[in-house]
Amino acid sequence: MRFKKTLNNNIALAEDAEGCEVIVIGTGVGFKKVKGQWIEREQIQKTFRIGSDDKYQRLEQFFNDIPLQVINVTDQIIEHGRNQIGKKLNDSILLTLADHIHFALDRFKSGVDIQNPLHWDIRHLYPVEYRIGAYAVELINEAFEVSLPSAEASSIALHFVNSQFDSGSMNQTIKITQMINDILDIMTNHFGMALDQETTDFSRFVTHLRYFIVRQLNREVLSFKDQQFLYDVLSERYPSSFKCALKIKEAMEQQRGFAITPDEMVYLMIHIERVTSRSDTA
Repeated sequence: MRFKKTLNNNIALAEDAEGCEVIVIGTGVGFKKVKGQWIEREQIQKTFRIGSDDKYQRLEQFFNDIPLQVINVTDQIIEHGRNQIGKKLNDSILLTLADHIHFALDRFKSGVDIQNPLHWDIRHLYPVEYRIGAYAVELINEAFEVSLPSAEASSIALHFVNSQFDSGSMNQTIKITQMINDILDIMTNHFGMALDQETTDFSRFVTHLRYFIVRQLNREVLSFKDQQFLYDVLSERYPSSFKCALKIKEAMEQQRGFAITPDEMVYLMIHIERVTSRSDTA
């Protein structure tokens, strides 16, 4: 790549082989270089395509505000998280998570402690992501010689949850998590039992609920053939799960304005039955 402009000693504006402007990150990548000079591949740790002047201005401001050490630690956390999740993560996670970590470090230095009211829920609804968050807290504490609280793991975990889905902003991910918890509360009260959150069926159900809620928020209609036949068969075969699904339908339609079709009810009944099959109550 050819050097174009220094943003700071470790970040520069460059031009790639296709003539596109990119921002490159690496130790000393912007130090004492002149326009048109080649940047050695070994110097480049990360590359960001720009695409528009507005995006360039935002990226320039971001990289000027965030220290390189924070970016490098964030990148290490993301790489660990990607290996644990085994899925492609949205590229924007480096920006959002680095910004979050930078802010968390500033809060710590200022003695400000912000509690996450969803800490317990996140820990149990997203166990893999929470473990990544716990790893991140340990790494941050060691790298920056601080003592971030363990609850910070849940906030970091949400970044990895959000990055796996094209479901909108972090605020929407928090909203979805709250709705998932509301649905699980309905199930717990209906069956009079604590749900076993360590099972594969529970994990699949939480994933289904997330997609279910995203479809509702986007006003997408799930449709497949013979839904009425399956609806009738399952409601008779699994009467307790059917009653529970009806309670969820009523609550979500009244409180959230959802429009839950028989197609969605079929999947809800199947998942509810799998998660609660050890119970014969209700």
